[in-house]
Amino acid sequence: MLISFPSRLSVGWLVLFLRVWCLNIWLSAVVPAQAAQGGTGTIESALSIGSDVLGVGDEVTLSEFNVEEFSSRSFQVAADGSIGLPLVGRIHSAGLTVSEFERSLDEKLRRYIKDPHVTITAIKYHGRTVSLVGAVNSPGAYQITESRTLLEMLSLAGGLKADAGSWLLLTRRDEYGKLPLNPNVTFSAGVSEARIPIGPLLAGTDPSLNLIVLPNDVIMVAKAEMVYAVGEVRKQGGFVLGEHEQLSLLKLLSLAEGLQTTAAPALARVIRESGDTRTETPVDVQKILQGKATDILLHPDDILFVPTNTPKKFALRAIEVAIQAGTGIAIYRR
Repeated sequence: MLISFPSRLSVGWLVLFLRVWCLNIWLSAVVPAQAAQGGTGTIESALSIGSDVLGVGDEVTLSEFNVEEFSSRSFQVAADGSIGLPLVGRIHSAGLTVSEFERSLDEKLRRYIKDPHVTITAIKYHGRTVSLVGAVNSPGAYQITESRTLLEMLSLAGGLKADAGSWLLLTRRDEYGKLPLNPNVTFSAGVSEARIPIGPLLAGTDPSLNLIVLPNDVIMVAKAEMVYAVGEVRKQGGFVLGEHEQLSLLKLLSLAEGLQTTAAPALARVIRESGDTRTETPVDVQKILQGKATDILLHPDDILFVPTNTPKKFALRAIEVAIQAGTGIAIYRR
C-alpha cells in the first residue's frame, strides 16, 4: 500500500496536466477562429498604436472601466465629423488620430469621473478612399487603411507621367479635417488646399511638404505646360516649362539640339491655338540665328515647325494631328 499511493498521486497529477494542456490548445485554435467569423465588408483591426486617422463613417469601439455606457458598444463618425457619446454628447473626431481622439475624450470625461483613461479597442473603416487625378500613371480612387503620405500615395498611383507639371494640389473638405498650417496651405469656405511643389517633395529637401493624407482627400497633379519643336530639328518633341517660365525661340532650338542639315529655317512657322482659333505665323529662323531679326517668346502649347527644303502641306497637317492626339511625341524634362 505504501508503494501504490505515490503512484496513484503521480497518475492524478499527470491526468490534470494533460487536461490543462488540451484546454490551452483548444483555446488557441477555436477562440481566434470564432473571433474571425462574420464580417460586414469593412476592415476591422485592433489598434496597437495611435497614428491611425479617423474619418467619416468609421466605427470605433471604446473601453473605459468607469463608464458602463461605453462597454461593448460601437460608435460611428457622423457626416459632420463628430461622434455622439454618452455623458459628453457630440465630440469632433474626423481628422484626429486615435491618440488625439482618446486624449480629447479624456478631457471631456474629467467633468464626471476622476482620472479617466479611454481606449479605442477596435475600429471599422468605411469608405476610406483617396482620389488621385491628373498627370499620374494610374489615376483613380485608392482605399487606405492606415495613414499615408503624399509620396506614398504617388507611389500607389504608379508615379508621375512624363508631362507632369511642377506642382500638385491636395484638397480636403473641412468635415474630414483641416490641413495643417503651412505656407503652402490656403483656407476658403469649407475647404483647405495645399499647393505643393513637386521638385522639393520628390527630392526630400523639405520634409514638411510630405503631408499626411486623410480619407476623402483629393490629390490633383497638374499637367505641365509645354512648347513643341517638330520637323527638321535634331530632337523633336515637347519640352516642359517650369512654373512661370517663358521660353524663347532660340532657347527652344537649343533644347532641340539645333537644326537638321535638310532644314529650311527661313520657312519655319509658329502654330498657336487660342480658344477655337488657330494661327500659323511665318518665322524666319535663319535671320534670328544670324542676329538679323529679333528673337520671339513662345507661349505654352506653341508649336515650332521647321520644314525641309521641299515642304509639303500634308506633312505639316500630319504633325499637327499627331500633337493633338498626343501620340508619337517625345516629352523632355529639364
